[in-house]
Amino acid sequence: MNDWVNRIVFNENSPLEIQGQEHNFGFQRHKPEIMEYSHWHGHIEINYLFNCSADYLINGKKISVPEGRMIIFWASIPHQMIASKGVGEMVNIYIPLQAFLSWKLPNKFIDEILNGEVLVADRLHPTDHPLTFMWENDLSKNQESLKLQVVDEIRNRIRRMSLETYSLFNLSNNDKKLDRKSLVSGLPHIHTILKFIADNYDQKITIENVAQHTGLHPNYAMKLFNQVMKISIKQYTNKLRLQHAQALLIDTNKAVLNIALEAGFGSVSRFYDIFHREFNMTPLQFRQNAFNAKLSA
Repeated sequence: MNDWVNRIVFNENSPLEIQGQEHNFGFQRHKPEIMEYSHWHGHIEINYLFNCSADYLINGKKISVPEGRMIIFWASIPHQMIASKGVGEMVNIYIPLQAFLSWKLPNKFIDEILNGEVLVADRLHPTDHPLTFMWENDLSKNQESLKLQVVDEIRNRIRRMSLETYSLFNLSNNDKKLDRKSLVSGLPHIHTILKFIADNYDQKITIENVAQHTGLHPNYAMKLFNQVMKISIKQYTNKLRLQHAQALLIDTNKAVLNIALEAGFGSVSRFYDIFHREFNMTPLQFRQNAFNAKLSA
């Protein structure tokens, strides 16, 4: 547990790339900050809103989170805080995906997050605010036993959220609900595959590349990935490419052709086909919708 950091540092010069110490836990307390760009990274992210509210642009859609709430989402989706109200503070907690998947939370709760939903606790508990100060103080002591204790308490807080009432913003574009019986089997290999794809999705990736990097037989790598992630390696790679393309559409004026090539699609026609199939709109329509959402913030 030596990989706790007091904040996840993003690449200021390139906010569109996968960023930020994917293996590390992170903790940050700060005043709400309007973000100039969307960013994305591989963590499961928790945001506490203490005495403040916030508007986010997530996956090109505007959501408004009321004051005094806790949200959790998979931060691989492009996200950006575009407005805030109140004099309070935020606490951000970053959880590595492989740690989150090992916590044996309810399947439905995990499925909703991995399908791209933002989950909002219907209420905070009186202990939430002081608890974050205790976590912050424990982490500052840099003691292994206290770090482990903080992880246990964060896991239990998320488990409590999964058992209580929470709301969704219905952001998912996937009408199929996942049916995972096990997410932890073969997790070390899965994490290696996820990291390899994250580092190389903007290039041509073959199953042979993945197998060679992981030391697995190609057939086993494909079967294991499908079994745990309930999506093929090709589909997952395209999701990362789509997320990169979404961020470019939101934050730049680059031509669609350039975006398609930069995100790794190889051709603009293939990009259009996959984008429309996933979002039921063209890339330019997505860009216009995101622009309108920012104007209305």
